[in-house]
Amino acid sequence: MMRCVSRRSCSVVRRYLSSHQSLEKVKPVENRALDESHFRDKVVSRSPANTDIEDILNKKQQLSVNDEATCGLFGLDTTNLEEHFVSITTKCDDLLNQLTTSSTDETLQLADDLVRNIVSVSDMALFLAQSTSDKREGGRDILKKAEKYMNKLNSSNVVFSALKRVVEDSETWELMDSESRRAILVLLVDCKNNGADLAPDQHAEVQNLIKQVGREGVSFVKESVVPVRIPIEECPETLLSLPVKDDKIVLSDWADESTSASIREHAWRNYYRHDGRREAILHNLLRKRHKLATATGYKNYAERAIQGSMAGSTVAVKEFIDETHDQLRPSARDEMYEMEKFKYMQSKFWYNRGYAAVGEVVMFPWDTGYISEDYRSLYIKQDSRVKPNLPDFLSVGSVVEQIGVWMEDTYGVTLVAERPVRGELWHSDVIKLAVEHEKEGLIGLLYLDFYTSDKKRSPPCHHVIRSRADKQLPVGVIECNYTPGNGYRPPHLNINTFEKLFQELGSAVHNMLSRNKLFMTNSSFLSPDVKMISEYLHQNLSRNPTVLNHIMKHHTRTRVLPRVSPISVTAITNAQQIMRAHEVEQQLAMSAVDLDLHSGFPSLDGRSSTDVYSWNLEKYTHLPYIEDTAPHLRTHQLYTQGGQLYSHLWCRAISNILYKELFAVDPFSRHAGEYFREHFLQHGAGKKPREMVEYLTGSKLTADRLATALVTPIEHSAKFASGFKVFGSGMGVKQWWHREVSGSPETPLFSRLSSSHPHLVGPDGQLKVPPPFDRENMLRLRERSSAQKLGETQSTQQIAES
Repeated sequence: MMRCVSRRSCSVVRRYLSSHQSLEKVKPVENRALDESHFRDKVVSRSPANTDIEDILNKKQQLSVNDEATCGLFGLDTTNLEEHFVSITTKCDDLLNQLTTSSTDETLQLADDLVRNIVSVSDMALFLAQSTSDKREGGRDILKKAEKYMNKLNSSNVVFSALKRVVEDSETWELMDSESRRAILVLLVDCKNNGADLAPDQHAEVQNLIKQVGREGVSFVKESVVPVRIPIEECPETLLSLPVKDDKIVLSDWADESTSASIREHAWRNYYRHDGRREAILHNLLRKRHKLATATGYKNYAERAIQGSMAGSTVAVKEFIDETHDQLRPSARDEMYEMEKFKYMQSKFWYNRGYAAVGEVVMFPWDTGYISEDYRSLYIKQDSRVKPNLPDFLSVGSVVEQIGVWMEDTYGVTLVAERPVRGELWHSDVIKLAVEHEKEGLIGLLYLDFYTSDKKRSPPCHHVIRSRADKQLPVGVIECNYTPGNGYRPPHLNINTFEKLFQELGSAVHNMLSRNKLFMTNSSFLSPDVKMISEYLHQNLSRNPTVLNHIMKHHTRTRVLPRVSPISVTAITNAQQIMRAHEVEQQLAMSAVDLDLHSGFPSLDGRSSTDVYSWNLEKYTHLPYIEDTAPHLRTHQLYTQGGQLYSHLWCRAISNILYKELFAVDPFSRHAGEYFREHFLQHGAGKKPREMVEYLTGSKLTADRLATALVTPIEHSAKFASGFKVFGSGMGVKQWWHREVSGSPETPLFSRLSSSHPHLVGPDGQLKVPPPFDRENMLRLRERSSAQKLGETQSTQQIAES
């Protein structure tokens, strides 16, 4: 498939090129000898060509296992986890003893070796605990022990005192490079946060508080995912179509995909109903966290969580949230208005049956997800004359192969299928890829575990088994839960799962491109408001029409994607960006709730967390608060990312800036890829992330600039929907509304309907609610009678009277 790409580079890249020679693409050398001596004793044989990846993942071809040698998982010795953990902790104890008498020149390397050993065990145990391997239970036991030992090291006065001696030795400190200094300062802060600098009695109090916070947090996470069970006899009639177990309706989510507004409403109200037990657990968690923060020298827990991040302070975070809200509000208001009209149009079909529209054409929390997704779906399908099966162009094998081609163009990185050694994999479906750089050779190994298993977590996730450091080969795993294909059709993705896979693959390779001499400064140690920059940058790239046009290929290799409306690449990428303002609004509200709870806990003036939630929801969004509900009590991120929920929006804003500066014009630019790697990726956590981003973009990061970067794409996406033809009526939403509804659009439609059509009013004085919206039935009836078309020119009153 041909790509038509402009080779114009942005101003930032041009500045880079002015002082560097032009980088020409170097063809990979065939049969390159790979130096894996630092990882394994033997080099396994290789798949002959990169093109085999598609056939392997689509299960048209299978690589045989190399029986010449055997090894443990990932080529590491994991046959006896318990013995391995004991040997590592013994080694760490020896290093700890050496720190007590070490010179300032030796301290940094000893501390780095100490962290490397225990983190390597912890990373492996974390993967095994969540994997489908037979070592799952053993992994969980080792993970608990490893976390306990890591906490012991973080709170060790021996480590803190040794590092402090280095800082106080001015001669040694001056001779250190910036990466070494940063590693020491970051480790000192970790030790301080665990009470390593305190007196024995205060140290014991901090350790006790850390344990209590952990217990309360685990309880809160467990309670946040507990399903709601409603006895059938007490269940509203609208929910009887939902799953039943032991004569009870089970709500494990709030049925946001249901076409029935009444089902969505009742499910949402029941699932998010306020629960006093969850409120009490959250209150105890906040109280313990505040005590922990004050005991370690901070004003509140939010200050402790944000300290060391790119934002730097709670004031900067609050300023970012408020500035984004101010800039986003007009777009969000217009979007909400469009969604209300779309909701009205969905119910308009029922007027000829004597029903009114749903509710008062007001958007509720249970409507936004369904309406926006339906809007995007119809945007793609607006022209029914051309409707190929979109997933046929997103087979798993084809997507991975073409992402690899994009990486080769951008970073000079190639994905090559490799034969596994017996014992190296935990399942026969797992695929092993070698990640090669055209100049540096083998830079990492990546294992793809893609197919369905009951033990897996549903969303794709990236596990770091081994991070990049001096003479250490990175190893990563990408775990997904895709449905396997059959003999006629390979496993395939939809547009959302494709975006997620692109993010995870990109992030995995980014981790392998870092170059740090110390383990403590690799990309795994980045703060939360920096870690997700790579993910959101790849999400932007996956929505680039040029990239998507390159990746989408029919699995039979005999058809190409139609480039005409509606299933065109541009339509797909545009659809992924429209109706997003309300999502950002809700993220702003939850970020504000998180910040208020963790920074103002002692001064809540008797308000509960639900009061804080309702106040922020009405301040930052256009949605009403529903009485007797508390969705924040189902948000487990209040524990797992306490004080740092803002980081999602922060990273998205920075990734938008980087995407616009580097990849928007030419997403395949090698110059941009090399520039991004040289000044951002390869440093990992060895430099201050704010300084790296400001150098890359050429200007300071202010709240106004971040907010603008976050809001501008949303404002631009509104133009995509402005020409959207409503149900094939040939008119945009705005034009349809003005033509169909007499009077001003701001006039309450239902106050007019209730007075002009009394038969629409029920015995309770409320307007009748129509049956669940059935689009297929609507389309059949529309074809039967042109008089019932949604684009007909009759007025609302004429339709109701008919």
